[in-house]
Amino acid sequence: MTLPTGAKYDGLLEDSLIRYALFPYTRMLLAALFLTLLSAFAYADDNMAALPATEGHAPYVWTIADVADIAIKNHPLMKQAEADVAAAIARKGQAQSAWYPALNLSTGYSRTRAWSVLGHRNLTTVNEFVRGGAEWMLYDFGRTGASVAAADALAGVSRENAVTTEHDVAFAAKVAFYNVLRAGNAQEFQQRNVGQRETLFKQAQAFYKTGVRAKIDFVRAEANLYDSRASLGQAMNDLRVARIILLQRIGLDLSSEFVLRGEFEETAIPGELPNWIEEGLLNRPEVRALLEKERSAKEVLRQAHAGHYPFLNSRAGYGYASDDFPVQQGYDVSVTLTQPLFSGFLVRERVREAQALLSSVRHEIVEAKRRVRLEVEQSAYSVQEARERLTARRKQQEAAAENLRLATARYEVGAGDIIEMTDAQTQMVSADIELNNSAFDLAVSQSSLLRAMGR
Repeated sequence: MTLPTGAKYDGLLEDSLIRYALFPYTRMLLAALFLTLLSAFAYADDNMAALPATEGHAPYVWTIADVADIAIKNHPLMKQAEADVAAAIARKGQAQSAWYPALNLSTGYSRTRAWSVLGHRNLTTVNEFVRGGAEWMLYDFGRTGASVAAADALAGVSRENAVTTEHDVAFAAKVAFYNVLRAGNAQEFQQRNVGQRETLFKQAQAFYKTGVRAKIDFVRAEANLYDSRASLGQAMNDLRVARIILLQRIGLDLSSEFVLRGEFEETAIPGELPNWIEEGLLNRPEVRALLEKERSAKEVLRQAHAGHYPFLNSRAGYGYASDDFPVQQGYDVSVTLTQPLFSGFLVRERVREAQALLSSVRHEIVEAKRRVRLEVEQSAYSVQEARERLTARRKQQEAAAENLRLATARYEVGAGDIIEMTDAQTQMVSADIELNNSAFDLAVSQSSLLRAMGR
C-alpha cells in the first residue's frame, strides 16, 4: 500500500503517528482515573454504613459564654432587630432626599382631532416633545432638617431596641443553660437514689428470707424502689426537655448532641445597691431608647412649628416640542417663595399634637427609670435571699448525708427499721434537689441583676 504524499498529507500522517504513540498512555490514565473513582465510591459507601444514627461528629462542648454568643448570632429575634435597624436607617435616607434636586426626563407624542370654531371644521393637531426638568427646594426654614433629625433619632431608638433584644436573648440562653445543669444534677441524684433503693431492696429481701425481718419491710422496700424509678424517669424527661429548650433559646435547629461545661455561678457582684441602680439608669438600653424617642419628639415639634414659615422652591425645564417637524427649542426657569397663610388650623393642631407626644414620652421616661430601679432592687434582694438559702441548704445536705450514713449502718446490723432507712434516703434526695435548686436560683438571680444593670 502506497501512502499519499504532499504537505497536507504529511501533516495528517504526523498527527496520526503522535496519537498512536500517546494512545497507550491515554488508556493508562483513563484506567487509573476509573479505579480512583471506584475506590472513592466504595470508601464513601463504607463510611455511610459506619455513620451512627445520630450526628457523625463529636458532641459540641459549650460554656455559658458560648451559649450566649451563639444565641446572639443565630436567634431569629436578633435577625429581626438587625432588619429593623436597617429599615430605620433607610427611612433616614428617605428624609435626606429632600435636600437634593429631583431630575426627570419625559418624551411623548399626541394626536388630537377636534372642532375648530374659527375654521368651522375639524382639525387634527399632532404634538411631539422631549423635555428635561429639575425641581429643588432651596430653603424650607427647617422642615427638612427637623425631619432628618427625627428620623435619625428613630434610628437610634431601633439601635437601642436591638441592644435590648440582645440582652434578653442572652439572658434567656443563660437561664436555659443553668436549667440544663439543674436537670442533669437532678437526674444524677435520682440515679443515686435508685441505686440506694435497689441495695435496700436486696437487703430487705435477704432479711425476709432468713426470717430476720417481716414481709412488710420487703414489700415497703419494693414499693420505694419502683417509686424511685418513676422519679428517675421523670428526671430524665425533664433533662431532655431542658436540652430542647436550650437549643430553641439559642436559635439552633440541631439534635441535642452537646455537652455543657460549667457550674452554677456564685461569684459576688462588686458594688452596693445604690451603685447598681445608678449603673442601671445609665446603661439600660430601654432608657436610652426613650431618650432617643424624646429627641425625635422634639424634632417633630420643631417641624410642626416650621409650618408657619415660608419655603423657597426652584424649578427649571428644557426641551423640544412642536406640532410639526422640525421641533422647536423651549425652556423655563422659576424661583418661587410661598408663604402659607391659612390651612384650616392644620399647623396649629400639628403643633399641639407634637407637644402632647413630647409630654407623653417624658412621662414614659420617668416610668421607665422607676421600673429599672424596681428591677435592680428586686434582683439584688433575690440574690441576697438565694445566697442565704444556699448556705442553709448546704448545711441541710450535710446533715442529711450524715443521717443516711447512720441509718444505713443501723439497718445493716439490725438496729434500725425500714421506715427509718427509707426516711433517710428520701431526706437525702430532697436535700440534694433543694441544694441544686438553690444554686440554680442564685445563678439566675445574679444573671437577672446583671441584666437589670444593663450588662
